[in-house]
Amino acid sequence: MDPHGAVAYHGLKQYLAARGEGTGIFLETAHPVKFYDVVEQVVEAVIDLPPAIQAISDKQKSAVQIGTDYEGFRNYLLSIK
Repeated sequence: MDPHGAVAYHGLKQYLAARGEGTGIFLETAHPVKFYDVVEQVVEAVIDLPPAIQAISDKQKSAVQIGTDYEGFRNYLLSIK
């Protein structure tokens, strides 16, 4: 279970406890490879990365800082060519 799924599961448990009965569903939204280091620690095993992830894992990462307001985001998107 990834951190997002853990929060969803906890919320579902609280909701069902407040209702006193019922059945619920929670969804995981993140792929476990996103939390690779944590997953390996929890399962206490080395996990092979999928080939598609291995193919991109050595590529150079880049990030662009933009403001949190819509205009900053919009201007950034419009500047991409």
